[in-house]
Amino acid sequence: MVLALLAAALAVGPATATNLNDFAKCLTRAGATYYTAAWCPHCRRQNAMFGSALRYVHAVDCTNGCSDVHSFPMWTFRDGSRHPGVASFDVLARKTQCSFGDDSGWRRQERQEPRDDDRDDDQREAAGDGATERIIGGAKIIEVPRR
Repeated sequence: MVLALLAAALAVGPATATNLNDFAKCLTRAGATYYTAAWCPHCRRQNAMFGSALRYVHAVDCTNGCSDVHSFPMWTFRDGSRHPGVASFDVLARKTQCSFGDDSGWRRQERQEPRDDDRDDDQREAAGDGATERIIGGAKIIEVPRR
């Protein structure tokens, strides 16, 4: 009986994850593989997007080389397609049919820039100091010009 319920749950189709850990687990179940290398700065950026949820992503360490992988990071998918470079959560969701809850969650944050009235005083000051803000893969990036 338990095996039948488990098989039925897996056969239902794409999963809707409610948090980043669930999303990372869904990527692995969907056949996504993340190729990374310790010396790769873009891989560090991709790792930071997942934070502690990275432990649930099927990752292959190519620090000492991997055959047939020549750029990093590299994502491969069950259908045989590849995505070179840092992949946004939207790209990963499209390729695997995994997604976070409803659109009121991380997706809305990624698509909308913060308005001035949504910022606290510290953020307003940083923005007025020539800094630019953007959202990439659900992470807020603040770029401060050199002086």
